[in-house]
Amino acid sequence: MSTSGTTTPSPDPRPVRFGVIGAGFIANWFAQAVDAVPDARIVGVTSARPERAAAFAAEHKVSASWASLEEMLAAQGENAVDAVYVGSPNHLHAEHTIAALRAGRHVLVEKPFAVTPAQARDMAAEALRADRLLVEGWLPAFEPGTAVIRENLARLGEVRRAVFVKEQYSSRMDAYKAGSLPGAFDPAMAGGSLMDLGIYPVSMAIHLFGTPDRVTATGVLLDSGVDAMGTIVLGYDDGPEVVCMHSKASSTGLDCQVAGEHHVLVMDDCQWPRRITLHGPRQRTGGADPQAPEDLSVERTGPAQVYELAAFCELVRSGARECGLHPVESSVTAIEVLSQARRQVGVRFPADDDAPQP
Repeated sequence: MSTSGTTTPSPDPRPVRFGVIGAGFIANWFAQAVDAVPDARIVGVTSARPERAAAFAAEHKVSASWASLEEMLAAQGENAVDAVYVGSPNHLHAEHTIAALRAGRHVLVEKPFAVTPAQARDMAAEALRADRLLVEGWLPAFEPGTAVIRENLARLGEVRRAVFVKEQYSSRMDAYKAGSLPGAFDPAMAGGSLMDLGIYPVSMAIHLFGTPDRVTATGVLLDSGVDAMGTIVLGYDDGPEVVCMHSKASSTGLDCQVAGEHHVLVMDDCQWPRRITLHGPRQRTGGADPQAPEDLSVERTGPAQVYELAAFCELVRSGARECGLHPVESSVTAIEVLSQARRQVGVRFPADDDAPQP
């Protein structure tokens, strides 16, 4: 599947010059990917804490650190940016994305795309008005393991059920238990398991099967008001039932799977699928052992965001305005699903107060 939408015939040979919003661990991941992608270069960084932006610039040999996004977008000459990487906290994704698009910059925005469906639709509309590329940094779309899953899905015949799991004990959980309120568990910053980890299984379902017809969600709430863990069941009238499990309060030993009537694709992770096997039907004679699974595993190389960044730069340089592998429509759909799940679980963010009620 092509990563491009509509393209111009002559790619721009220059590296894509990025301005980075944020100077935390996710921005460091992005900088590591830039080091591995010749088509990308960071020309500057901004952060709500200018001292962190300056430290990031020094560590990664970036020429400029700006005190505000406005300064970044106004930069000229060698520090002018072609694209903005939005690595700010969840609740700021929409604001920062729309500002960058209005300034005529392409945008790669971290997942989750937005907080509310209204924000997501505003971002999509602004990208069209600005005639700029907007892509959510949902890593699995660009991973070689996900390509293997797409390529082998038809071998299952009619898909009846899928289970996608993203569970990991949060590095911020001990601090939360000790009485602090990290952003990962702060409703004011749109934290919680649904937004940070639930996005992976939900978006994988949308990526493979499209928009669900029904959303049913349960979850466990923390005292802060966000969820620690939960389950979302997505129903498709003409497709499978998809179970999406997520948690920031526990580890997991569960694999993910997509099952047809007789064959099953099993994968180790729905964020970075690497160990992938295709299990066939049991032999019908004498109750024999199952047939040996077919190993479809892949090896991924490079930093966490390297495939995503390479695809984004290819799109920018070719003049594309849409990403075929992960279109904006899919990102908007995921936020709509997560919003329905949050309402059912009882998670509410300040941004919901400004959103139109269904």
